[in-house]
Amino acid sequence: MAYPALFQPFSIGSLRLKNRIAMAPMETHLGNPDGSVNGEVIAYYSERARGGAGLIMTEFTCVDGTDGFSSNVPQLRLDNERYKAGHAQLAAAIHAGGARAVIQISHAGRQTKESVIGTTPVSASAIPLRSIYMSGAPRALEDHEIRRVIASYANTARLAMMAGYDGVMLHGAHGYLLQQFLSPLMNHRDDDWGGDFERRLRFPMEVIKAVKAQIGDKPLLYRMSVVDGVDGGLTIEDSEIIAPRLVEAGVDAIDISWGFLECPDLILEPMSIAEGDRLPYARRIREATGKPVITAGVMRWPDKCEQAVLGGDTDIVSLGRALLADPMWPIKAQRGLAHEIRPCTSCNWCIRELGQSRPVACAENPRCGKETDPDIGSFGAGLRATVVGGGPGGMAAALMLDQAGFAVTLYEKRQRLGGNLITSAVPPGKDKLFWYHAFLVRRIEKSGVQVRMGTVVDQETIGADLPNVVILASGSRPAPLDLAAWGNLPTAPAYEVLIDEMRVPPSSAERPIVIYGGGETGTETAEHLAKAGHHVLLVTRSNAKFLARNAEALYRMHLLRRLSTNAAIRILDHTKLHAIDGEHVVLAASDGTLFDQPAAAILLAHGLVPDTTLADALADRDIPTISIGDAAQVARIGEAVRDAYRAAQDLRRLITQPEPIAC
Repeated sequence: MAYPALFQPFSIGSLRLKNRIAMAPMETHLGNPDGSVNGEVIAYYSERARGGAGLIMTEFTCVDGTDGFSSNVPQLRLDNERYKAGHAQLAAAIHAGGARAVIQISHAGRQTKESVIGTTPVSASAIPLRSIYMSGAPRALEDHEIRRVIASYANTARLAMMAGYDGVMLHGAHGYLLQQFLSPLMNHRDDDWGGDFERRLRFPMEVIKAVKAQIGDKPLLYRMSVVDGVDGGLTIEDSEIIAPRLVEAGVDAIDISWGFLECPDLILEPMSIAEGDRLPYARRIREATGKPVITAGVMRWPDKCEQAVLGGDTDIVSLGRALLADPMWPIKAQRGLAHEIRPCTSCNWCIRELGQSRPVACAENPRCGKETDPDIGSFGAGLRATVVGGGPGGMAAALMLDQAGFAVTLYEKRQRLGGNLITSAVPPGKDKLFWYHAFLVRRIEKSGVQVRMGTVVDQETIGADLPNVVILASGSRPAPLDLAAWGNLPTAPAYEVLIDEMRVPPSSAERPIVIYGGGETGTETAEHLAKAGHHVLLVTRSNAKFLARNAEALYRMHLLRRLSTNAAIRILDHTKLHAIDGEHVVLAASDGTLFDQPAAAILLAHGLVPDTTLADALADRDIPTISIGDAAQVARIGEAVRDAYRAAQDLRRLITQPEPIAC
């Protein structure tokens, strides 16, 4: 068995786990609108239980329908008998998959909206919330309301035991109500529930005691932000004092986390954060309490997890986004197949989807959140498929059609598979995307897909293949750009630099590389060139505050911070590119004034449009043709892979059941 420490049985109190791998609690938006459990929720958790995790910690479940819901709905709830049956089915399904089930219970406090709960949000104090995700002003809970909320926690714990859960976790992290009482940043009371350390601690302690009274010898876990992450908030030194007090009140294990909603990049680290960044904090809490600790964060590979357990940093490794990407992570690790794990790259596409009130999804695992879909099956046996474009969408489509039994030919115009996956991985801090690139290439090499590199596909190529279906993943091209003059200054699309198809000439502060376009490609190319020693002038038509406006929010926070402090990058906003000359570019200020800017080269990042050349040429052919990814709509890696999955499922339905009804 590989990774013997990770797969050694472990106990939290009376609860025996088959290994030291847990699934972190993560919201899904898969439940019914009323907060009840449905088949989609059960299928989602069942798949991860069958994947080999020893412990499944279900998503935050509301304890009080009066004012406890989060702003992200639908949120599961268990605040009265009506919801018990669904949770009983969920707990039973997790057990059937071979895992133990712990329910996380939560009250949102101020982290909700009046439009969701129908009243003003509540908190320890009336401290306004200011986050990239929401803003608002809560009111302070009164004493009798606080006691009602404590009773609500206890009631949910009671119902959870009746539903068959093996334990309960209190969500005391990420700015929810328990942390709102505990943190000096959010609790400004001067009564029995706040005013000094002991009184701020009272609410969590009372909740712990009330819940423990309901669950008996079943384990009580507490998810704790061991640092608030903001000046004046709780520090790790504070938490080393707080955690033992929580244990005295009845907590059996601490789940280590960071931050609250004002600093969401601590809760859900962006791609640039290294693996295991929370482990030193976990070790300190473990030593302070003498109780088991569970550690989440950026834990992506079995080697790192094994070292964390062996080294005494943590007792249990909690996999969150990693199990969205690959529910089979534990089984693959146990069998020594770590190279077969579909990697989580911390791209946070999942967070973007949830933030837009859509169900949970993963950029690299298109089945995530769609576990009730039928398997792809072998509907393509005896048929041929041509896939044009070897980017992430094209590779995913080729692999799924190969899985379905098609004889697949994958064409790529370059000499390397990857396309926009490579351009996305090259900029500083995004190298984790190369994990996914390597995974797809390995899968292609082991599959039956025939790959044709360095081939530009036209109608004749398609005709010679005699395919039964064509998938166009041919990507995008630069949007039209109307300039007064196109001189002989070195000019290329910015992505050609990232994919290493353009040699960038030497530059200087007086004659920089000019990048036109302040979107994600333009800003990332600027940072990439600056790291390589170039001087860059980034020109954008918009206000500088809108740079990389479509980038994932948490990654964008860090990107803008780096851009603003990079001495090699100068940003010129409210400016248009008017013309290109041999020695300079001509720029137009917002008032129309033209001025020359010496330049070593001009890189265009003003926008992309789908490349429909081949789709247009095939429009009259009697061949089912499906455009995916940027060839359909310029978007992100996740959309391209999801398009590939939808194409495979649509073809399955078309071929196996061409008519939905017989009448």
